[in-house]
Amino acid sequence: MLGRAGKERGAVRVILSDRSVAAVIALALFLNLGTGIVLPILPLFARSFGVDYGQAGLLVGAFYFARLMSDLTASAVVNRLGVRRAAGSGLILLALGALLTGLSPSFWVAVICWASAGAGAGTVFAAMYNALIRGVERSRMARALGLFYGAFNGGVVAGGFIGGLVASRLGLAAPLFCLAGIAAVLSAVMLRLLVDPAPISAEEPLSNLGAGAPGGRSASKPGSVFALLRIPGFAAAVIAALANLWVFGAVFNTLVPLFARDVLHLSTLGIGILYAISLAAEFFAYYPAGSWADTRGRRYVLIPAIALLAIATVSLGSTTTVVVFAVLLAILGMASAFSGVPPGAILADVLPVQESARGIAVFRFGVDVGFTLGPLVAGLTAGAFGFSAAFAITGVPCLVALLVVSLSRETLARERTA
Repeated sequence: MLGRAGKERGAVRVILSDRSVAAVIALALFLNLGTGIVLPILPLFARSFGVDYGQAGLLVGAFYFARLMSDLTASAVVNRLGVRRAAGSGLILLALGALLTGLSPSFWVAVICWASAGAGAGTVFAAMYNALIRGVERSRMARALGLFYGAFNGGVVAGGFIGGLVASRLGLAAPLFCLAGIAAVLSAVMLRLLVDPAPISAEEPLSNLGAGAPGGRSASKPGSVFALLRIPGFAAAVIAALANLWVFGAVFNTLVPLFARDVLHLSTLGIGILYAISLAAEFFAYYPAGSWADTRGRRYVLIPAIALLAIATVSLGSTTTVVVFAVLLAILGMASAFSGVPPGAILADVLPVQESARGIAVFRFGVDVGFTLGPLVAGLTAGAFGFSAAFAITGVPCLVALLVVSLSRETLARERTA
């Protein structure tokens, strides 16, 4: 037991010993601290312009739609500017967009400015994924992603609390100015700390990670997105990530607050406690998920995690007590972590190096499709058919992902695990 713990601590030290990787994980923490400060107050900020609930939702959605669209151009930006300058440019655009949103004289100006912030965020995410997937040894990739996603989670949790405090003291625009300041500082820091990954032989997969991996590819250059999807394991990674974020977005952004208020009759404080329970379970599950995926296999972790994610999601719709609902949300958070880490590791296992930027752009597009459409479909089905049907339909992408992943091959070469 002690030997295993020491080995894990050693793996963490090795991962964080790379300055650029450590910078990306810190960037994930502080960037999501900034966005976490804004997101809880954004609908209220929109309503301050005198708009209705639908238009308030439009302002929130503008950020994610622009981020989704920026995924389509992210590969060209990263290839042209490199990881360091792409991250810095994206952070500057995010800072300007947040600042101008807070200063907007009208609602529609705010929508445009907040959408530009989303485009900047999309570029930053693409740069971060490229830095990680091209800079971490494959035998530690899932653990690095566990740290990365844990930093995301921690930033969002801390940001939500800070955002409410800042808005209550300084006004609804103040969190946007906080985000602008955080992004501006991060742009300067990342331009100094991030290092573009060293060129890798075109005959090697990403980060020297795929040689000998089942399903890994050497450098036959795919000519299109469809060629990328034919790489064994790539489509499974994209679909699994899409399903994971579909569930997360639908459940937490739409169904949980509505179900908790209208069915369980909880206050906003009670809803906040439910979120905290689930996010805490997710946070503590990230690193074990990465450790298992690195030592036992990507599919070993991913298949049962997706199944558990589907079961927990569907079960939420038939809950009648707060305690059971809280337990299911904790299980959902844990399943989300275990199903969220392996897809990025599979990506590193199979992508040819010269297609890293394009492959990550397709992967990010799939993630943002899930995160954008999940809440929309959940809201429509809850209104038309009720909560039980909405939770059940939300679990459908998990079943598709489960089928695709089950039919795919393991991509981790176990003889090279560490």
